[in-house]
Formats: sequence, C-alpha cells, structure tokens
Amino acid sequence: MDKNTFSDAVLWAQVKRGDTASFTCLFERYWDEMFSMAYRRLADEATAKDFVQNIFIHTWENRQQITVEDKLSPYLFTALKYSVIRHIYREAKQGTTDLPLSIYSLPDETEQKKQDHYEFDKLKDKVQSEIAAMPDKMREVFTLSYEKELSIREIALQLSISEQTVKNQLHNALKRLRCRLQSQAIFLPFVL
Repeated sequence: MDKNTFSDAVLWAQVKRGDTASFTCLFERYWDEMFSMAYRRLADEATAKDFVQNIFIHTWENRQQITVEDKLSPYLFTALKYSVIRHIYREAKQGTTDLPLSIYSLPDETEQKKQDHYEFDKLKDKVQSEIAAMPDKMREVFTLSYEKELSIREIALQLSISEQTVKNQLHNALKRLRCRLQSQAIFLPFVL
C-alpha cells in the first residue's frame, strides 16, 4: 500500500519505531511548503534549504519526544518559524544581514539606502527600548529565548518555572512589542 495515503499520525507512529520510509514520506509531504516559507523570509535559497534540512534532522533525532495527534505540520512550521526568527535576530544584531526586499539590492539608490538604514536602526532602538521596559520576568524570558536561543524547556529549567509560563511570557512579550510598535510590527521578525 502507498504510504502517501496514510495520515501524518499513522506515519509518525511508524517513524517513532525507526521507519525511515515513513519519515521520507513526511519529508516529501512538507519539504516544498517549508522551503517556500523559509525562502520568503530569508531570500537566500541555500540558507532556506539548510534551515528546512536542519528542522527535519532535529525532528528525526527527537522523534521519541515529539507527539503527533493529527498533523506533523504545526510542529514543523513552528520550529522553522522560530529558527528563522532567531537567525534574523542574530544577523541583525551583528549587523551582517541584508533584509529581504531591502534597499541593498537596488542599484544606485545611495540616498534611499541611507534613509532605510537609518529607519531600520531607529526601529532596532525602539525595540531595544521596549524590551528594556518589559517587566523583569518577561524581559528575562524573552532575552533567554531570542538572544541566548534557549528552548522553552531550557528556559523553564533555568528559571524554575513551568514551560507554560515561559510560553505565556513569550506570547505576552511579542504581543506587547506588536502593540507598542504597531506601524512597524511587520518588520519585527527582521529586528528580533
């Protein structure tokens, strides 16, 4: 019987038993969509492929800890999303990123480049200011997640709080940033 007709949950049960054919089926089912998502945000084909590949490697290596009740896609796309956000944040912090669709790709637009760079720096400063204004616990959780790149579980262990509390703090921190920076919220993934 063709494994492509099986649900994610059925395939995942086989994957947990070490069935590489079932894992390959899931890989093929989600690869294109994940690559498209990564490429749209990173604007670099090789980097996007690496990110998707790394998510699948991590998924295979941690298959015993991952539970799939219906679909694997929420896990995969959430992992990819946070991976990409952390990468963009790290690159922006180091000042080594060219943002997708940025002015850097436009020829002979020096003045526009300066203006856009200035606006990006202003936005980074606003974000840093908003992070500094967060309540202590929220700021600590946010910093551990986005700057130190710790997982939810690692943050919970380090701070001796529940994983749900970590998730809530991260959700509230991002909601706060979106709310306070409404007009520039679309650019937050490039600044964080």
